[in-house]
Amino acid sequence: MNIRTCVHCGAKNRIPPDKEGTAKCGRCHQPLAPQSEAEPAQEKLTLRCGQCRAKNRVPVAKLDEGPKCGRCGAALEHKDLLDGRTVMVTDANFEAVVMRSPLPVLLYAWAPWCSVCSGTGPMVEQLAQTVKGKVRVAKVNIDANPKLAQQYNILSVPAFFVFDGGELKLHLPGAVPAHELMLKMAPFV
Repeated sequence: MNIRTCVHCGAKNRIPPDKEGTAKCGRCHQPLAPQSEAEPAQEKLTLRCGQCRAKNRVPVAKLDEGPKCGRCGAALEHKDLLDGRTVMVTDANFEAVVMRSPLPVLLYAWAPWCSVCSGTGPMVEQLAQTVKGKVRVAKVNIDANPKLAQQYNILSVPAFFVFDGGELKLHLPGAVPAHELMLKMAPFV
């Protein structure tokens, strides 16, 4: 069974081998192009506009062309979204990095004196590599950034926060395993 993306509406269709030349799209009912004529599937990112918060689907291949929001025309931030590294958050850059992020943000609160944090830190770094382009993974040292610790009432570390569209959606206290973090993040990706 082959999977073919409709060039008209973008729907993915399963095509049995015996229907290869006569298959039609299940959504728009247009004939599906044979495999040789079909466009290669383009990976797309869903980016939020920093101005109007609208979601925009942008092909990865067109990120270098300076994508703009379809609703308000503002430039979409896309720097460092595909490098797979965590972003350090401070009291000064929290608004720009987390609240205006074009992707959902998983914020990891830690402290240098925390022995559990030394074990969860590498897991967070690996998770950032795994979810690059879908989720922005950020870290905040609560000792160096007391304003954020007070604002979000962070009394113990490690702690995880999920932000989407400039709003706090979820707070997960303690050392949460990577697979559980991914399950909790699924509604926001």
